[in-house]
Amino acid sequence: MTADHSKPIESLKEFCGNIIDYAGLFPPASLELGQAFHNFVFYLQGEYRWMLGKFIIPVKRLAELGSLLDDMTIDGKVPLSVLGSSSENVNEFYSLFKSDIAVINEFKSKYSGTVTIDAFEVRLPSDIFKDNDNTELQKLMGSISGSIDSALGKKIPVFYEVTLTKEYEAEIIRTVETIGALNNGSGYKLRTGGIEASAFPEPEVIAFAIMTCCEFDVPMKCTAGLHHPIRHYNEEVKSNMHGFMNVFAAGILAYTSNLDEAEIIEVLTDEDPYEFMFTESGFTWDENEITNSEIKSAREKFMLSYGSCSFDEPIDDLKAMELF
Repeated sequence: MTADHSKPIESLKEFCGNIIDYAGLFPPASLELGQAFHNFVFYLQGEYRWMLGKFIIPVKRLAELGSLLDDMTIDGKVPLSVLGSSSENVNEFYSLFKSDIAVINEFKSKYSGTVTIDAFEVRLPSDIFKDNDNTELQKLMGSISGSIDSALGKKIPVFYEVTLTKEYEAEIIRTVETIGALNNGSGYKLRTGGIEASAFPEPEVIAFAIMTCCEFDVPMKCTAGLHHPIRHYNEEVKSNMHGFMNVFAAGILAYTSNLDEAEIIEVLTDEDPYEFMFTESGFTWDENEITNSEIKSAREKFMLSYGSCSFDEPIDDLKAMELF
């Protein structure tokens, strides 16, 4: 894994370009908004800005962000991904979403010259899955996407998350199938960890999500638990933590090379960093080779980004792996 330290390896730049949506407000970092946002602006100006995506902020904290922006001068526009309010009850969800739209409208009218809302993320109400068909689910998603596009005056992706249960296969299929049927550029959001062992899904769950999104041609993003490149056991949470390199390699390879579920799980569970090889022309895992153009296409169309409360830890680990 030798590298030219004067610049990142070309395939690594394609693999990790804009990969981290900074979620410094969320556990375990749980930073104050001022600190997290200043960190993001600092990262945008830094050497590794090419790895940075959007700043993730809950809609209920947009007014607080506005107060910060009143006292700041920023070059260029700061990209945001706004996290919507959620409820397990459909009717309450609609009510909260209506309030979210009002907040977004007010924020946009004041700060559209300083920031740009480029994505919306929301967790679907669990009782939407009580019905056996997807009629209400499709109606809800259509309402969300239409209202967001109308409020912002542009089309942006909405990433839909589901609280998965033991019926995760049906829940993933129904969600992803409905997103695909809407065909409006939205995507599926998969939670890949948290602050306790129960928050980390089994590799089979991640593999199934990847395969399903591939089948319905639906882009996906991940959130939480992917601070480090390679899968490993973490003593603090007493759980195996998924590596962002494992997850994104699995997704990219599934998208470009049509891996089956067993092969995807192999990539997800590989704890040997030397199996993940980057060169100036492409990326190799085991005997699977993909070119820079294939990586670029997969990242743009399928494996989009992941939310992380740390931007420094992934970079420090990549340095330790001598990738730059």
